[in-house]
Amino acid sequence: MSDMISRLSITPVLLASLTLFGCGSSGGGDSSSGPTAAITYSGASVATAIDAANAEELTTTAGEAVQQGADSSSSNVLSVVITDKSDDIETLSASLASAMASMSSPNLPTGLVMNGTCGGSVSIPDEQLNAFNSTSGPVSFTMTYISYCDASVGAQYTIDGQVVFNYDDIADFNSGFSLQYNGVTVNDGSGPITINMTVDCSNQSACTIVSDYVGDDGSTYRIADISFSGDATNGFYGSATFYHPEHGSVSISAVNVTYGSCGVFPDGGSVTASGTTGTAEIIFSSNCTYIINYDDGAGDAGVINGSFI
Repeated sequence: MSDMISRLSITPVLLASLTLFGCGSSGGGDSSSGPTAAITYSGASVATAIDAANAEELTTTAGEAVQQGADSSSSNVLSVVITDKSDDIETLSASLASAMASMSSPNLPTGLVMNGTCGGSVSIPDEQLNAFNSTSGPVSFTMTYISYCDASVGAQYTIDGQVVFNYDDIADFNSGFSLQYNGVTVNDGSGPITINMTVDCSNQSACTIVSDYVGDDGSTYRIADISFSGDATNGFYGSATFYHPEHGSVSISAVNVTYGSCGVFPDGGSVTASGTTGTAEIIFSSNCTYIINYDDGAGDAGVINGSFI
């Protein structure tokens, strides 16, 4: 059981709620509960060149992607660093020890529902409890959060949505595991963020984050190789790989990208997209207009002016 505890303890902030197993209520789970359909990118994935024909579509949608990527890798969502030396992990492991021990009794409920310290619930369906308590082999189980509110691990936060846990071998953490977030909304009081992403780990210290999401235009996009810092008010900085369903992938870098006045689109800062050849920089303004400077690297350069409203 201690191995199971250490495996669970390095998962994201959503698992902090498992500390409530020892004090939350239990009862019949909803056996019909299961993963909601994940948002999956199926568009072009080959790296593309940037030119006059695609510069505007790539950069305007990349502007929307910065906040999506920053939210996906935010410490509000992934608060536990993937390392067995983390103080947070040791604390969470200790908290889980007595809780997991209480669950190993022969009188487990047919389903499991845990109440939040300040409201809501998180549940595991009946048919997945054996998987959740497995000690070896491939394992998959789903946790469903409904207005789940927790104030026991610092700032109060509320969670809605589903997280699917997949282990290649629950007995060998280094064999690989993944966490799939399906429409998970987290609100820590500073405003809600909604996440659709997969954290894929080949071992406990090698993980990648891929976020597939539906953009404002209804198309599905992907952002990966995410490395952002900052916030929507003071500006995001960093880089990522952005996938456009029609054009393919480009590398993007963000400088002081802010949000607030233009909905899902930035109202300040800039994003530079770099393709196999060519670059394009989009500069955002608080009145929801933008200026794009592009250069295809073969003698065609120009300026595009546009607006999000």
